[in-house]
Amino acid sequence: MACIGDVFGLQINQEMSRRTVGRAVEEGGVAARIQAAYKLSETKGVTISADSTLNCGLNIESAHMALCVADYTSGNLTIDPSSTPKTIDHTSAEAVRNWEAQIQECCDIFNHSPLARRLGRNFVVRDFMRILNGMHGDHASVEKGTASGLKDRKHDVVIQDLGEEALAGKEYMELVNYLAAWNVKKIAEAGGEEGWKALSPAEQAVRDGVLMKEIVTALGKEAYDALTPEERRRLDLFIWGRCCMHKDLNSFKGGNAEMMLEWKRLGQDGPVLLCNKQNASILRHHLDRTIPKDAVLTEDEFKAFETSTRGGVKACALAGAIFNNKDDKKGQGDRHIDFMTRKLGKQHKRFPNTSNTRFGSYSDASAELITHLPLYKEIVDVIQWSKHVPSLTNIEKNLGNSLADACTLTEFVAMVIYQNVITHPYMRQVRGPGTENVNLLDLGPLHIAIRDHIQSILDNPDIIFGSDISYTTATLDGKPWSNPEAMQAVFKLIPSLPFVKPITLAFFRGAQVTWIRFSAEFAPGGLIDLCTADERQQAWMTPTNDANEGELSGYRVAVRGKPSLTLHQYNALAMFRRNDTQAFMDAVFTDENHAYIMREARRIDASGVEAEKRRKIVDFRIQMAQMNKDKADAKAKHDAEVLEANLKRPLVSLREMDGLKVPGIVDQLNAYRARGVPNILKISNYRLKADKLAALKQAFEWYQVNGASLPVLTGVSAAVQSNPAIIEDWAAEEDVKMEE
Repeated sequence: MACIGDVFGLQINQEMSRRTVGRAVEEGGVAARIQAAYKLSETKGVTISADSTLNCGLNIESAHMALCVADYTSGNLTIDPSSTPKTIDHTSAEAVRNWEAQIQECCDIFNHSPLARRLGRNFVVRDFMRILNGMHGDHASVEKGTASGLKDRKHDVVIQDLGEEALAGKEYMELVNYLAAWNVKKIAEAGGEEGWKALSPAEQAVRDGVLMKEIVTALGKEAYDALTPEERRRLDLFIWGRCCMHKDLNSFKGGNAEMMLEWKRLGQDGPVLLCNKQNASILRHHLDRTIPKDAVLTEDEFKAFETSTRGGVKACALAGAIFNNKDDKKGQGDRHIDFMTRKLGKQHKRFPNTSNTRFGSYSDASAELITHLPLYKEIVDVIQWSKHVPSLTNIEKNLGNSLADACTLTEFVAMVIYQNVITHPYMRQVRGPGTENVNLLDLGPLHIAIRDHIQSILDNPDIIFGSDISYTTATLDGKPWSNPEAMQAVFKLIPSLPFVKPITLAFFRGAQVTWIRFSAEFAPGGLIDLCTADERQQAWMTPTNDANEGELSGYRVAVRGKPSLTLHQYNALAMFRRNDTQAFMDAVFTDENHAYIMREARRIDASGVEAEKRRKIVDFRIQMAQMNKDKADAKAKHDAEVLEANLKRPLVSLREMDGLKVPGIVDQLNAYRARGVPNILKISNYRLKADKLAALKQAFEWYQVNGASLPVLTGVSAAVQSNPAIIEDWAAEEDVKMEE
């Protein structure tokens, strides 16, 4: 206010207090909740979406609703009333309770408002469940469980509605006789007439209430069972839609996993090993490829080898940590931009944000590295020799090795091809300009086209490897390459990479399997396929979960700039701005409504809602800590008993081993592991009996030579104690930390 006054030459000596500002913000939140309930009371169908993240150790959830409403200026518009509630824990049961609590809060505020009285409306959670037609989110099990819980809740409402309708439709005498039969059952359960009379009026009222619920439920189930399958489907309509961005993300992961397995099928070592600093020091002499493949590893070397990674994705992550670290105090971010700008003669963009694992960042990083491969080799060399003491950190050394490794470059090429052929054409159809009104439920043909296009490439690899390759036949949508410069670099590099064709096809093959699995909701004969056009419109869902992803990021940015901002204040601001609540207020509010939201805001402000929520979270965490500790103690005791049993188990001779069955072989392996024999894998890693038997004989031979030097364990179960795991951040989190 003072700043605006200065513009007009006015001096304002007074200012709004912090309390007044906070209450003004809360008033906007109250109005937004009235708006949400008002719009829900007018619509025939609504879908919801959610996502969550941790912020300072607390679980934060973003939630949106999608429904068709008037926007007061242009007719019809789909809006998303949003909120960002804080939940006690990250479970589906808690999420269902939180959804009901949020809707109940909106209903209570609306139902007590002058607007509801003027319109003669009353909206409750049960009404919301009737019109709830689906949920949208990522593919996580928690979201799936939440959708399942809400679907069950909607079904309960359907049963209740049918039961009440059936009860109201009975003739008077039929109703009397029907209720009398149930009343006999009620009295019998109470212990007869004497038992019933012995109950207090309050207890009798409770039992009468329970009885009526049972009656309604029984009638509802009878009516539901009498419906046709089509009628049941319409009443129970609830679709779980899954984010298209996550579909592509998982297909990329599936392709990468299959690509990494392909090296073994080809009889090749695969990409160079990329050890963190700790493992590199342990495996230093084994990293030399002149060392025989069957060289014996010590137990520490074996563990270091098992925990080390390799491949194009890992190399991209390392490059992102060096050239665009999420911690702006670390890495070579600005030097990278200056170097590339100097060499290319134009301003260069930042390296793809793999350090923050953004969608598509690994394929973007591989495209960047392939496009400017000579320059990235040069910049690693410059980094080394420009230091006061010329040297490379372990992470820089790993990147340099990757850029010089043909197998890693092959994986880069496979990722770039997949990005230009599938990922970017797919993204153009599910997000970005022109896709604002696209309904996820209408994208079944697109996902079938992806499956078929990948299959055509697998059947005819010349589509992407032929001498006359063209984007018109190679890309999913037949449009030009999204990154022609990267594709040009790929075409130049392919002749020098002997395994690029089978590795790339393996990536496409793994991606296709994942696409099929993560697009199961569009299967022929499935719920989406059976929906009518009107039902799909009433269950409209955005193709991506961008709204929730963006809201969570927005919250983190907001509290970083305003640390004292409470969560319910942020919710009020987010809902008010997102839903254009001011336009709603201008259209339907009267002076009486404005006075109401002021009173309601003061009530909420005085209730200490934020402090109460934090108290519940603390109490829950204390309870959870005790539960986990008790569970860990029980597990430690059980493990000690198993260990002692394995130590007491007699060892069989080499001659007796061939006669053992699989359970006996497993017992012997566990006995040798308990005695300290190294390099025995998890039993699940030995798929065949022959593999288990070979491992047992190897353990026997090792124990014959080294068994006498092993310490003798006694009294194992006498001292049972659960010890917390110690995480070596400096070693385990090298992906997100830079070495100096």
